[in-house]
Amino acid sequence: MEAGGSGPPPCFRRDGQGAMRKGGFTLLELLVATTILALVATLAVPPLRQQIAQHRVRLAAAEVASTLWTARSSAVRYGVAVAVRFDVRESEAGTTVTAFSLYADGDGDGVRTADLSTGADPRIGRPARLLHVGSGVRFGIPEDLEPREFTGSGRLDRLDDPLRFGRSDIASFSPFGTASPGTAFLTDGYHLFAVRVYNRTGKIQILRYVRDREHWKGL
Repeated sequence: MEAGGSGPPPCFRRDGQGAMRKGGFTLLELLVATTILALVATLAVPPLRQQIAQHRVRLAAAEVASTLWTARSSAVRYGVAVAVRFDVRESEAGTTVTAFSLYADGDGDGVRTADLSTGADPRIGRPARLLHVGSGVRFGIPEDLEPREFTGSGRLDRLDDPLRFGRSDIASFSPFGTASPGTAFLTDGYHLFAVRVYNRTGKIQILRYVRDREHWKGL
């Protein structure tokens, strides 16, 4: 018999207490490592959920911004004022449905609320639904939050009015790319995003409110 033939293979050895090791780990060590990994995974769940929730609101803000960009590009392309009107309503199932429609200036005085009801400013196409607004995300501001203004000098007023475009809830763009300035606020009850429209340039910007620092951060 060759030397060492009666003992365990080299990958097996006994520790100081006589426990058999394989590959350098005992069963107890593996159980401890598994427990630690499970604990780390559990601790990581809340931050992960927060990131997913924040991403959902961000997607909704991006969809609103895309809708506004569509109106602006249509106004420039066709040489006529085009506006976006948001429609928030409750469905028969009790869920909130948010849709939007594009309207064109039909009488040369811009898109006006009064002209929408009379048909003087016709709707372009059929109403379309905002897919990311309504399932846990809505137009609004968290009830426990009083955000600062975008300049940081004071607090926002009219917290119950999440759609602010001039004197109405209609975001309008001219053939020159300028716009009626305003902001749409979106939230899931905790996170807060804003979609801002600037008047002279027609620029559309998405911002996120950083709670712990109390300031708006552009994306």
